[in-house]
Amino acid sequence: MPTTLLSSKLTIPLEAPDLIERRQLFDLLRLHTYKKVTILRAPAGYGKTTVLSSWFKNSKETVAWVSLDAAENDPIRFWTYAVHAVAKAYQCNIDQILAPLLHAQDLATLEFFINSFLEELNALAKPIHIVLDDYHLIDNPAIHQLMTQFIEYLPSEAHVYITTRTALALPTAKWRVKQWLQEFNADHLRFTLQETKQFFSYKHATPLNQQHLQNVLDKTEGWVAGLLLTRLANEQQIDPIDNIAQPFISEFLWQEIIQNLPPTTQKFLIQTSLLHELEPTICDQLTKQSNSLELLENLEAKGLFIIRLQSKKPVFRYHHLFAEALQLELNKQYSVQQVQSIVQEVAHSIYNNQGNYISAIELALKYEQYEQAASWITEHLVQLYASGQTTTFMRWLQQLRSAHYVVSYEMLVIGFLTSITTMDTKIATSLMEELEMRQYVEHWMEQEEHGAMAYIYESAKAYAIVASGGNLQVVEEIMRNLLAKGPAPSRWDNVPIPYNIFEYKLSRTSIGSKGKLQIMEDGEAVGKLFRETSLQTANVTAFSYGVAAESLYERSLIEYAQKELEIAIGLGHHHQDPGLFIPMYLLKAKIYTHQQQATTARAMLAQVLEGVSEKHWRTSIQIMQAYCFIIDGDSQNAEMLLQATKTKQPFWQLVYARLLLLKGELNDALSIVIQVKTKAQQDEQIATIIEATVLEAICQHRLGNTSIALDILHEVLQLAAKYYYVRTLLDEKELLPLLEQYFQLESYALKWNPYPDYYFNYLQSCTTSVVRNEILTPREMELLDLLANGVTNREIAKLLNLSDGTVRVYLSTIYQKLGVKSRTQAILHTKK
Repeated sequence: MPTTLLSSKLTIPLEAPDLIERRQLFDLLRLHTYKKVTILRAPAGYGKTTVLSSWFKNSKETVAWVSLDAAENDPIRFWTYAVHAVAKAYQCNIDQILAPLLHAQDLATLEFFINSFLEELNALAKPIHIVLDDYHLIDNPAIHQLMTQFIEYLPSEAHVYITTRTALALPTAKWRVKQWLQEFNADHLRFTLQETKQFFSYKHATPLNQQHLQNVLDKTEGWVAGLLLTRLANEQQIDPIDNIAQPFISEFLWQEIIQNLPPTTQKFLIQTSLLHELEPTICDQLTKQSNSLELLENLEAKGLFIIRLQSKKPVFRYHHLFAEALQLELNKQYSVQQVQSIVQEVAHSIYNNQGNYISAIELALKYEQYEQAASWITEHLVQLYASGQTTTFMRWLQQLRSAHYVVSYEMLVIGFLTSITTMDTKIATSLMEELEMRQYVEHWMEQEEHGAMAYIYESAKAYAIVASGGNLQVVEEIMRNLLAKGPAPSRWDNVPIPYNIFEYKLSRTSIGSKGKLQIMEDGEAVGKLFRETSLQTANVTAFSYGVAAESLYERSLIEYAQKELEIAIGLGHHHQDPGLFIPMYLLKAKIYTHQQQATTARAMLAQVLEGVSEKHWRTSIQIMQAYCFIIDGDSQNAEMLLQATKTKQPFWQLVYARLLLLKGELNDALSIVIQVKTKAQQDEQIATIIEATVLEAICQHRLGNTSIALDILHEVLQLAAKYYYVRTLLDEKELLPLLEQYFQLESYALKWNPYPDYYFNYLQSCTTSVVRNEILTPREMELLDLLANGVTNREIAKLLNLSDGTVRVYLSTIYQKLGVKSRTQAILHTKK
């Protein structure tokens, strides 16, 4: 999480004492709070922020306010501020609950974070107004995508307000059609004649007659900033009416308003115009004077485009229009050298006195002070990476490179690692080419002082190959070279790569290749390097054991999988990383359950639950507990757990689909699995595609659509064969009869080219060996054995003390489970 959060950005700006209450607008705002979102879109100076801040002034409503600037184009920073604003408004710990999810920029993690955020808001079930002020400064597509997801699934108790100068890259047309959206534009925000009259009556401004008021209103078209300028000019006995036009506001502000102030005040305004926050003590240091508080309060009293922020100590900020006019004048009045000197002093003040290194770096980059910016970026690079603010870092890195500034090896290497982690192959390739070219020219990787960066760079290349499902022999070669050299100590030694932040399977992560299971022989050599060298206790080794356990289980090599997962659990606890050991406990519970030890599985999970504090990991454990209940046929306890942990996580959705199957709600189950499958296909999550498609086939089979079910089974087998998936199919007892039927149909075998004998022979042998043990109950197996020995229905009824009707029901159930239609076919099935 970012260490520097400006409290002023999370505070509703204080309104001026002479502010006009715009009751008509307030009534419109109040009338539509039942909608999801309100957008106030108008050019600068129309009072968008003022309208909302004054409306909420005396309101008893819970308000979460975020004042945005360009630095919030980093998704981690943006959503960190949003979560902290909500936590502050509710006075709750939602920020602490969600903090573990705000450390990675990959879209899957951020989407999971948004779902978790929404679930927390839903659980609070209290009305809240979330204000995002100056959203036009946000141009990151990932934030727009996440904001769309956030608004579209917003709980009914929450309402989002967005102020913007420009059109938004959000689906407003769709929201308009769905009647989710309330919109205010410049026409809504213009002052009326009555409001204009009231506006000029404050502060004992020179009275204007009705005709003059109407003339002012016509010229300014009700533009609030224009009216304010008119009033200020009126107080100074000048006539600006014909000169005020929004495109020329900066020029007018200077010529007609600021220039009439005392020279010392003018100088103060220009020197402090680069500050985002005006703290009197910092202003004193910059301007070499001691009366900054008095000056700021005097400017506020005059209504001179300055806003007091709610704070324990007096803190102000200039209106954006005013700051823009002052900065324009800064560049006019001072030489390039003088401007650079002022910028340097302000940036250092922001950095040293306010502790806001983000804003300091942004300012240095804006004024092309690349040396200073690069120095500060390097100083905080570990903090940026560890806190997940990699989008901010990558933007700075690209800005420096675009300016042809020679970037350090460390920045390039961490940029490369970041880009491959977020799967940005274009940037990764560009950075790798630069590093390789500089290696060719400068031989930096052989230089002792760059040993640590060379080691990280080579490790990152190996990571990229694994994540893309590439050639593991190349990875083996890279790892052997690294082990021969040995790691060089650096400040990155204790900065762990977040291998898994929220996934319930390690193989679903990017480094787990999103379910693209490697061929066992290819991975064996790499695995030995991790296990038999100095890497044996590293995080990556724990991860490799975990992925191996999941792969072995998937191939139905249960005994080997159990050995691997126990080691992975031990290493996960050693590193205190629930992202490593929780998925292993879930796998262990699954093995117990399918060995008919569901009670043992639930007991183990309950014990694990006691030692886990992160809510999303607790949820995953409870979902697995529900799965165990479903396998046991206990729909009541399963439903209770699933309702308490409701989430959009595919793990929850697929377990819930199994519950619906258990309850016979087939169409609802089918709808969920298709939805999960579609999303998994978009994300290229192989394991989830296979699992969802298996459940889709079961749903169709249960609905009586056997031919459709067989076609779907053929579809899933084509993908499963590629990565040798077995247990995902065998663990679904209801799929086994359909598999048996599939194996008997030559028409499907002919569709394969080439026919994967190695996979189907193994799958068929596994299916045959478990079909009776896993499908039929002990009573049904007893009855089937009698049937196979030629005992008649009446004799079976007599031997088992059952009625003839009960025997017929048993036989019907057995036929359905085995996928056969007659007594003869059932007997033949037992003799395979």
